[in-house]
Amino acid sequence: MAKVVVVGLGYIGLPTAAMLALSGNDVVGVDIQPKVLEALRSGNIPVREKDLTAIVREATRSGRLQVADCPEIADYFVICVPTPKIGQKADLAAVEAASRSIASFIRRGSTAILESTVPPGTSMNLVRPILESSGLMAGPDFHLASCPERVMPGNIL
Repeated sequence: MAKVVVVGLGYIGLPTAAMLALSGNDVVGVDIQPKVLEALRSGNIPVREKDLTAIVREATRSGRLQVADCPEIADYFVICVPTPKIGQKADLAAVEAASRSIASFIRRGSTAILESTVPPGTSMNLVRPILESSGLMAGPDFHLASCPERVMPGNIL
């Protein structure tokens, strides 16, 4: 299967990471909040959703789901960070930070997927230039996709 890095282990990223791991992929879930990582490492699931605790524990026990504070080289990168509203606009600071965190790990043939809810053009105007700072170009060298979440946080499963 594939190596996947999921950036952001909240209501969207954690279930996504766990299900990808249970599907046979090697997954590294990345979060910048030490409390989230500590909780997950000790078997406590900081996201409330029916059946999620069992699924995350099974994925972790299988060895296919690990958590870290830093990405690593992977085939796929999934950005699942929050984009809270500030007035009428989405705050894209976390998307920018997540993109910067994976830029040095992108390789030829990698795919980066922006799953966070963002305004149109964010993938091309914000994420793409950051990832291209790696020296690789979106399209010929790596793939860039947008797959906005279409789920209800806390009711994904």
